[in-house]
Amino acid sequence: MYKPVIFIIIIALSIFVYIWQKTTAMRYEYQVNDLHTRYDMLNAENDSLRFKINSILNLEKMDRVAKEKKLFKADEKFTVNID
Repeated sequence: MYKPVIFIIIIALSIFVYIWQKTTAMRYEYQVNDLHTRYDMLNAENDSLRFKINSILNLEKMDRVAKEKKLFKADEKFTVNID
C-alpha cells in the first residue's frame, strides 16, 4: 500500500532536484558571463589608465627633470653592456 506512494514521492523529489540543479546552473552561468564582461571592461579601463600614466611620464618631462637634477647620459666608452 505504501510502496506506490513512496515511489511517487521519490520520482517527484528526483524531478524537483533535477529542475533545481538546472536552474541553479543557468543562474551561475549568467553570473559568470556578467563577471567576465566586467573583467573585460576593467581590463580595458586599466589599459587606458596605463596609457595615461605613460603619456604623463613622457620623455620630455623626463628630460626636464634630468636637467633640473643635473643628470647626464654616460659616454659610451664608460658603458659596459652585460648580456
